[in-house]
Amino acid sequence: MALAATAETWGIAGSTFLSAYLLIATTVGAGGICARRALAEPGATKPIDDLTDRPHDVAYLAGGGELAVWSALCAMHLRGTLRAADGTVRAVGRLEPAADPLEEAIHDTAATPVGRRRLVFHHSVRPALAALEERLVAGGFLLSDDRRRRIRRVGFWMLGVAALGLLRVLADIAEVRPVGLLVTALLIVTAVAVVQLTLSPRRTRRGNRALAALRDRHRALAPDGEPDWQSRGPAGAALGIGLFGTGALAASAPGLAREIAPQVRATRTSGLAVSGGGDGGGGGGGNRG
Repeated sequence: MALAATAETWGIAGSTFLSAYLLIATTVGAGGICARRALAEPGATKPIDDLTDRPHDVAYLAGGGELAVWSALCAMHLRGTLRAADGTVRAVGRLEPAADPLEEAIHDTAATPVGRRRLVFHHSVRPALAALEERLVAGGFLLSDDRRRRIRRVGFWMLGVAALGLLRVLADIAEVRPVGLLVTALLIVTAVAVVQLTLSPRRTRRGNRALAALRDRHRALAPDGEPDWQSRGPAGAALGIGLFGTGALAASAPGLAREIAPQVRATRTSGLAVSGGGDGGGGGGGNRG
């Protein structure tokens, strides 16, 4: 009876199991990080035109559908094909024959005044935004939904480690043994598993590098550079918004910004400068890469 009372749980001493468990968790965690990084860097990709030739693509890459719509609205306003007031937009005039598909969709949608915030959800605009996303995925700049699911599934590795720790904790509790350190390790492992299962990058590592390179190359379009939109033209203005957020517009042309939306505020950061703004199109807003 005395021998049975002093036998270790599973025949493994608590300190030995804890050391082995930490080693397993560290190894699996490191392997998971490597696997997620590899999945976030697609191999062969289809060729894609220079991103600067498609400023709305750049905006979608940086901030998703919301920022892409802002990019298009700015270009259309400067071309004189759209007017904005009190948070609504209205199409005016005619587009050029070779107009961008996103601008065409917005122009058609705004044939009657429409709220700027509704554009990203409109049934005529969503296909154009989806085409932007498909092009960026094909070019290796954004991750497909399937690739993102595969990245999240890597979290099941750590979840398995958490399950092992939970079984040991329950076994030790049944044997009335101390479990404080093991519970702490289990909580950390579980937290890592939950994060990996719920979060995945939107941009690929190639997309992050491309965006950083474009921002460096076109630093003159940043808000603190106070770019002249008249000399840059609609495409340059749209690219500035895509790279540096709506602050690139608000800092240099606050009157125009107020016409598009009163919520826009001047900023010298590279983020989306719209209060309450977000990734309405489900694209690569923030650091998702």
